Amino acid sequence: MQIGRKDLFWNYAATSMRILSGVIILPVILRMFPSEEVGIWGIFLSLMGITALLDFGFSNSFSRNITYVYSGAKELKVKGYSVAETSEIDYGLLKSLLLAMKRYYGIMAIVFLIIFLSVSPFYMSSILAQYTGDNQSIWIAWYIFGGVLTYELYTYYYGSILQGRGLVKRNMQILILSLSIRIVATLIFLFVGLGFISLVLGILIGSLIYRALAYYIFYDKKTKANLTVSASNTPWNMIKTLTPNSLKLGLTFLGIFLRTKAIALMAPLYLSLSEFAQYTISKQIVDLIVSLGIAWFFTFYPKLSQYSIRESRNDIKRLYIKGTIILLLTFIVLGTGAILFGDPVLVFIKSKTLLLPGSYLFLMLLFSFLEQNQGIAANIFLAKNEVPFFKSNLISGVLAVLFLFLMLKYTNLGVLSLILSTGLALSLFLNWYWPMAAAKQLNLTVNDYVWVIKEFWEENLKKIKLTIWKR
Repeated sequence: MQIGRKDLFWNYAATSMRILSGVIILPVILRMFPSEEVGIWGIFLSLMGITALLDFGFSNSFSRNITYVYSGAKELKVKGYSVAETSEIDYGLLKSLLLAMKRYYGIMAIVFLIIFLSVSPFYMSSILAQYTGDNQSIWIAWYIFGGVLTYELYTYYYGSILQGRGLVKRNMQILILSLSIRIVATLIFLFVGLGFISLVLGILIGSLIYRALAYYIFYDKKTKANLTVSASNTPWNMIKTLTPNSLKLGLTFLGIFLRTKAIALMAPLYLSLSEFAQYTISKQIVDLIVSLGIAWFFTFYPKLSQYSIRESRNDIKRLYIKGTIILLLTFIVLGTGAILFGDPVLVFIKSKTLLLPGSYLFLMLLFSFLEQNQGIAANIFLAKNEVPFFKSNLISGVLAVLFLFLMLKYTNLGVLSLILSTGLALSLFLNWYWPMAAAKQLNLTVNDYVWVIKEFWEENLKKIKLTIWKR
């Protein structure tokens, strides 16, 4: 499995494309839609978190185990991994894994659709009670969106199989293409007058294109031929093997869902749609900074699993330290830019919705950095097929919802409650414990950081000199 600078370049390119999609579409949304509809769109985006919740950790397990198979593993274990003696791929094991994915996500898609159709009449009726615009267009967009999410959940594993196989560059290339088409389609629908529904139709078209291309790339001629002649176990046997760790990851994602998406779905019941719109836009800016900050680490995440199965401790140290340093620098540079220039840019484009005050935005950035930092640390354990952090994540999610309810119900903090509830819940344990646990697991010292920083500096300085010499 080869993952290098080209994969990193395309990962950053895809992340930049996500930002560009926001730079292009978001100003149009802010100019064309009133704050109420921006707030409603924030609710739509929060709903997308339910698909990740119903994934219940299986996509991560599937992707990691595909990496194990492509690294030469001959069996998959409930906990830990088998050290590979050869790099030969066991296509029977791969076929069993793929069949298990298809079976699991088919069931979850049906579960989501049932929940969505059952809850929607009550939840959206409550939200739209304070909406002064065209309710019918919102309802149509809502149900189309539910159909899109059902399809995306059914095919949720397509990205996982590409990442697990190490096809990072190809995955990012088709992501860029699908995002580009989504942008163009959304803008066309907006300018022909389809209004709010345009946003949902753009997502639908982009999703269809991405999934079709992901399927085509993974199932090349060689893979198809080997899978056809290989015997497989029943999907349920494979799901049974993956279930213990997936359930732990599922509880982890439940905690993440509670402290990110659930609070965002709950807040509009207490706040005005205009207030929630400010939070939504600010959160999107912070999430874009997060995407850039973690892009390097997760580009090389399949390598982390490979290093673990081959017990390459120094390589794991190098990857972890570089990931945390890049995360910190990204937040410092881009976070400062967002605080200083965010509102002036929005005023320049004549946005009807501005960011939250600078102090609020700073807290969002601080808590988001700490959350991502502990997330990188937790992945050191996850790469070894261990999930020791599920209880603490679940507890933090429950605490975040409880803190938010108490703050909204009994204080006048308003939208600040959304920031403080999550930040406080994470800071009680997660934000400090797992970085310390990872440092202990890897036996990290100050010298390790000096070694990695020096190596990184010398490596890039050499390339800069070579580039200048060639010119």
